[in-house]
Amino acid sequence: MLPIQRYDVNKFRLVGIIAGLKENRALIIDPLGKGYVVKVGMSVGSNQGKIVRITASAVEVLEQFSDDNGKIRKRTVRLTLSQKGKESVR
Repeated sequence: MLPIQRYDVNKFRLVGIIAGLKENRALIIDPLGKGYVVKVGMSVGSNQGKIVRITASAVEVLEQFSDDNGKIRKRTVRLTLSQKGKESVR
């Protein structure tokens, strides 16, 4: 398991968006303060999350998990930039 897959997605903090010509990337920080530059398609979080979208102010992660009845469920977790970290690198 990669370090970026050890924590629940909600434990990560989005601190920056890097707007690119072809695709955006984002800088997220784990609970221990380690930073990761991520892009669409990368795995993140402990619930088999995949980054599906990076906008100018948020990262969307699609997670799959089993509910109490054993059914596979999907949910989208959205990490948003904090107001003080609104600097966008272009």
